Amino acid sequence: MLTERRILLAATLAWLAVAVLNVALGPPLGHDEAAFAVSARGGGPPWVYRSAGVTEVARIGVMLGGADWQLRLASMVLGLGMIAGVYAVGRAAFSARTGAWAAAVIAGAHPMALRSSELIGDLPATACVLLGISVLVGELSREDGARWRLVAAGPLFAAAFYLRYGSAPVIAIAGGVALVLWWRSILRRPLPVIAALAVFIVLLLPHVVQSLHATGKLFGILEVSSRMPRRAYAGEGLVTYLTSNPFRFYGALVAPVMVAGLVGLVRPPASWRPSLFLGAVAVGQILAIGVQSHAQPRYIFVATALLIVLGVEALPRFVPPSAHRLALPLVVLAWIGVVVTVPFYTRFLRDARAGVVAASSAIRTDRAGAPCLVVAKVVTQLMWYTRCREQRLTSLEALPPWPDVPGDERIYVVSVPRAAITIEGVVERRPAPVRELSVPRPARVWQVLPSTVPGP
Repeated sequence: MLTERRILLAATLAWLAVAVLNVALGPPLGHDEAAFAVSARGGGPPWVYRSAGVTEVARIGVMLGGADWQLRLASMVLGLGMIAGVYAVGRAAFSARTGAWAAAVIAGAHPMALRSSELIGDLPATACVLLGISVLVGELSREDGARWRLVAAGPLFAAAFYLRYGSAPVIAIAGGVALVLWWRSILRRPLPVIAALAVFIVLLLPHVVQSLHATGKLFGILEVSSRMPRRAYAGEGLVTYLTSNPFRFYGALVAPVMVAGLVGLVRPPASWRPSLFLGAVAVGQILAIGVQSHAQPRYIFVATALLIVLGVEALPRFVPPSAHRLALPLVVLAWIGVVVTVPFYTRFLRDARAGVVAASSAIRTDRAGAPCLVVAKVVTQLMWYTRCREQRLTSLEALPPWPDVPGDERIYVVSVPRAAITIEGVVERRPAPVRELSVPRPARVWQVLPSTVPGP
């Protein structure tokens, strides 16, 4: 018999299998992963908009040795919190069985599972938000008011914030919707709610101090962070979320379950507040992120997870009992699909990052331990793999003056696919002799040689 525990255990093992494969077959570090690794190692730019919590996670990998797979080990462990978080929300809002099946669906969501060991904060932060939401729902739904267990929501939401500053909107939405839906419960026993809020605020004080020091504003770091994701126009992300191929963007099994969750809100169960709460938070996150930023599946992982919980709860009310037997085969097929995809996905990323790795290897060999500067359009991976300081080339006008006398620091100009640079334009702007290093094309690396001819 498929008990809740067996379903949850199977979902956990399925997620873990993909995570282990991601670590074992993992490609070189991506742009954001390398930035967190550089911050953890020290010596990089301030990057105040990058979540401090992920930098601390990266320190674990640096202490272990700093290899790509070592840097991802802690993320792999923290990513398991997704299964626990989805299960906890389903159990608190509806039943343990709903939570277990929702966890099973999440384990087959390829946009999440394929990132299950990446050194970024999206999945760990989502897990913390989900656990915090489960505490809110479980305690505020009680007829006699919330117990002191509600205080646990404070550190969970704070952890989510530190792991991803972009969690701030969904945390605020969750708090506001909970206040509207359960105000009677809150008034019945206000002290646990006040304590949870106080703990959350106290835990955010270090961030406020850092923000004042770095930007001079209480929420200056959040302002900087909110400007980082690009967008062509207001609402660009929302258009993408609504018009993209849902099976590719969200997952073959996830997409119809999410739709079922939205449809289920039209006819919620007798205990309607948890359903309305999860739906409002999910839709709220999609709107908030969709208006402010361009779209990526990882930006709305919380919304995706909540709609999956709602969909798992709603489907038995909409489909005939004879169709229930299809649940297990569909879930297992989704798991198999993700496992089969991992080698192809990691190979694709490895090939895409091969140019950066080849350029970094050539620079490390050439500089032979001497101080160095890399000039490129993308710098974080080069910084990590070469240990050089950086000059991101936003325009030719931003080029640094070349040294006109021999010095210890070596300067390298790097061109890689999707961030190509023409050396002719560089030396026209800053005249200097250069020599090209031997690097497999299409990556190219040039060393700028000291010259007695000063740049303009």
